Amino acid sequence: MAEILRVIVVGMGIIVLCMDFVSFAHRKMTESLGLVWGFFAVVLILFGAVPGLSDWSKVVPKEACAAFLVIGGIAILGTFYLSGNVSKLLRKNQELAMQVSLLNQENERILGELEALTGKSKTRI
Repeated sequence: MAEILRVIVVGMGIIVLCMDFVSFAHRKMTESLGLVWGFFAVVLILFGAVPGLSDWSKVVPKEACAAFLVIGGIAILGTFYLSGNVSKLLRKNQELAMQVSLLNQENERILGELEALTGKSKTRI
């Protein structure tokens, strides 16, 4: 049973690594979060593949093995989904900040032209 658990952990690590590459390629994940998920996937693969690091699989009771895998898989996929949404929001926030900056520059330019035409100084509110 411990060998099956180790193989499933390696498979889960490979799946997370593939999901990380795909989401990074489609610009759904920021670079920093993609790097963290890639590191986590490599750690999962190592914990399942390296015999010295996989002693934890013998500690898990046989009765709890399926529950351990299901709960762990759901937690990993849920966290991956949430970090993808955080990445999208970070990108949108950065885009909105650039748009606000451009609008502020345009506002300053218009106020400068208005001051030049009227000769009066207009202050921003």
